[in-house]
Amino acid sequence: ADFLSALGTNAPGSLVRSFDSTFMLGSLGQSRFIILKLLSFPNAFGGMLAWEKDFASDISALFVPTAALKSIGPASVFKDVVYHNKDARVLYGTGLDATGATSTVPALLYSFFDNRMLIITDSLETLQTLIDRLTRETQIR
Repeated sequence: ADFLSALGTNAPGSLVRSFDSTFMLGSLGQSRFIILKLLSFPNAFGGMLAWEKDFASDISALFVPTAALKSIGPASVFKDVVYHNKDARVLYGTGLDATGATSTVPALLYSFFDNRMLIITDSLETLQTLIDRLTRETQIR
């Protein structure tokens, strides 16, 4: 709650209350991510859907200002995507794809790892890396 408040976000109260105080902010290469532990999956799920309209402007300061992130406008909407058998909500912007051509690319995305963790990042590849690492950690325990 204090972290989101310090950012000046418009996150719904039910969403903020669904987060545990434990979270991780990190980077993998040029990509950034946030992993939040959840106290209430139903409140987090509904809260994220409600927060989508303000999500990009609220947390964009935490991410590298890419062309895709800068191109997000008020008309931009999240889309459902399945990436490596994992559901994610992706907000697309205009940027350079892997070949260097200008196209629609993911700017921000979020996915629930399970009912206890939410991952927010700016790259599908980073999402997959985090899921792989969290899955291995869960299997070791």
